[in-house]
Amino acid sequence: MDRRSFLQTTAFAAGLATLPGLAFRAGAADAKILRMGYGSDVLTLDPIKTVYGSDIIIQGLMFARLLQANADRSEVGPGLAEKWDISDDGLIYTFYLRDAKFSDGSPITAEDVAFSYTRMRFQKDTAYNAPFQPLKEAKAKDAKTVVMTLDRKFTPFLTLTEIWNTGIVPKAAVEKMGDDAFAKAPVTSGPFKFVDWKPGDRVVLAKNEHYYRPGLPHLDGIEFRYVPDDNTRVSMLQAGEIDVNIGVPIARLAELKAAGFRADPETSSVTYELLINHSKAPFDNLKFRQAVSHGIDRQAIADTVTLGSGVAANSIFSPALNYFDKSLPVIQRDVAKAKALLAESGVKDASFELMVAAGVSDDEKTAILIQAQLADVGITANVAKVDPTSVWTRLIDGDYQSQINWWYNETRDPDNALRWCAWGAGDNKSYYTRYNNDEVNKLIEEGAGETDGDKRAAIYAKIQQITVDEVAQVALYYPAWLNGYSPKVKDLILNIGLQFSEIDQTDLV
Repeated sequence: MDRRSFLQTTAFAAGLATLPGLAFRAGAADAKILRMGYGSDVLTLDPIKTVYGSDIIIQGLMFARLLQANADRSEVGPGLAEKWDISDDGLIYTFYLRDAKFSDGSPITAEDVAFSYTRMRFQKDTAYNAPFQPLKEAKAKDAKTVVMTLDRKFTPFLTLTEIWNTGIVPKAAVEKMGDDAFAKAPVTSGPFKFVDWKPGDRVVLAKNEHYYRPGLPHLDGIEFRYVPDDNTRVSMLQAGEIDVNIGVPIARLAELKAAGFRADPETSSVTYELLINHSKAPFDNLKFRQAVSHGIDRQAIADTVTLGSGVAANSIFSPALNYFDKSLPVIQRDVAKAKALLAESGVKDASFELMVAAGVSDDEKTAILIQAQLADVGITANVAKVDPTSVWTRLIDGDYQSQINWWYNETRDPDNALRWCAWGAGDNKSYYTRYNNDEVNKLIEEGAGETDGDKRAAIYAKIQQITVDEVAQVALYYPAWLNGYSPKVKDLILNIGLQFSEIDQTDLV
């Protein structure tokens, strides 16, 4: 869902003890501080204000949710809510809260839960309410009971109560501080509390002594650092300057493994693609889009960029999602067909800007391959290397023709995936591509309300076929998460939902 960008320095360590609230560091040489490196900077710490990967990861460490998913995201179980009921008509969900506190020691109440869901769903500047369209209201019945009412049956609802932007925030603190101040120094509900944020450098977290799971987390703190260059992060991991490198270049994995680091591909829900702006020429022309699609060799790109760890894409869905259509064929490169489609398009200027995040080696390799492949068709892709943050802001603003990008899904249910990447009626305009098909929009609603698995499968198969035929995006391949871990990091994996599973139980040995 964002760019895959990636961190920096150690001179910072000596000054950590002077930061407000960082008592665990002072006089504690054996404190267990996990240092993570990532390639894009944190933009906000408010879970309702972002869809950016770095924000999503850090917020997953800071905010607890009503329910908690298992490691492979196949089911959800108790979180802040220890149990729940669903009405016979499927419209009313009642959650019963356990005793829990925020990082400032104040109790987590049903009023806080109702407030968190209400602002996530209805506040004007919320960034990602698309999956929660059926939520009509969230109300506190009493201090420990919250009732959520939907306006229609909505099969994915329970699984969505675990994604990052449903993190529970304290009503009193948000209202007292205001959104802007809270987004910079939030009171948290998860295993770690906020300590400090230096934009362009790092976010520092400490153990939340009020966390609701007794004895957890095992770590004393986390430093989440911004290092935009892929290879710099590898060097920092090798030098012991970071403990986790999020986003290792595939060509460096074997090197890390040989040196004793854990660096095995981890299952993701990512679709890596060429995003195209349907509102700008030449991508407003269907035949031109199809010419591009048939002119690209997905298998060659997957083999070259991922060294065999990725799989050529046949759908906008990832194979990790439920109802992925295995029968849909991968479009094979056909230069003659692509040339014919280009001629049929009538496009006179068969050129476009292909934007990539500077320093992200896989993106740059992919762009060069696409450029060469499309040149055989008579299409010119002008590669432009742009800093990762600008790539993201230009995408949102629609200030682009095409770019190499990726997205993932928080759950295995395809509804929120589709509302992210192909729902033209949504605020994010089909992952900012401006793709909008009324039939697809209608099918998405039908699929979400259907409880029969076979019928849902048929609906999602049809959506996948339409979006391939119309080239909603040019899906290229399905990669794994490629991370590197120090040998001293125990029990930590990045799950398909871009969250570190069981982060509260992670330890350093």
